[in-house]
Amino acid sequence: MGKRLAVILGCLPALFVSACGGGTDSAGDARVDEIAAILAEDYNEDDGLVLTDDQIRCLAGEVVAGLDDDVIDEVIAEKTLDDPPPGAELVVLDSLFSCASVTQLMTDSMVADGATQAEAECFADGFDENLIRAMLTSELTGEDPSPEDEAALTAAAIEVMTTCDS
Repeated sequence: MGKRLAVILGCLPALFVSACGGGTDSAGDARVDEIAAILAEDYNEDDGLVLTDDQIRCLAGEVVAGLDDDVIDEVIAEKTLDDPPPGAELVVLDSLFSCASVTQLMTDSMVADGATQAEAECFADGFDENLIRAMLTSELTGEDPSPEDEAALTAAAIEVMTTCDS
């Protein structure tokens, strides 16, 4: 019972209590725990993308709630969400957008890679959430963005290259 209370309290700060999976199902709680451990390893390594414990817990709950048991079993067996199984990419992406500020994650990652805070903020702010989602969707699924998204991405890239110090 104490473990479930800790799970619920851990999800409250992120305002995603219902998405933290498991409810009164201890098997669901265990799956969230396993996915959270995988995410903690995947996203807190040397890649510059660092998620907080609350973000990881939220993301794990969203992933468990959004994927069927067979896909969750596959993720747990592979011990990574870096290369999600087919069909899981958009659930992972939606979960990331639900649980974290992707613009802030971009900024933090760029600073970790050597950009100044001002450069990183200028760059990240040059892309709205829809454009970031289009870029990440294309990256995760391997599909080209729509012609409209591609044109908007190109325009945003030109804009940040001409306005941001780099």
